[in-house]
Amino acid sequence: LIIFPQATRVLPTERTPFKKGVGRIYEELKIKCQPIAINSGYVWPKKGKKNPNREIIVSILEPINSGLAKDIFVETLEKKIYSELDLMN
Repeated sequence: LIIFPQATRVLPTERTPFKKGVGRIYEELKIKCQPIAINSGYVWPKKGKKNPNREIIVSILEPINSGLAKDIFVETLEKKIYSELDLMN
């Protein structure tokens, strides 16, 4: 199951809050989450033209184990992904 927690494509520099649904899914499935940071928003932005001359970087981060409260999970997920995107930019 792949989820984009912002619910839409965003530029890697945008800090859109993650949607609550990602926490609900995590809580319901009771499995660990494998966060992945991807900067594809530079190549295929929500608005504007595609930019085929940019490189897409995918970074696989440390998993988040099951059992966290959903609010703590979402906060942890945001921090991990946005910190990694900061390093990519």
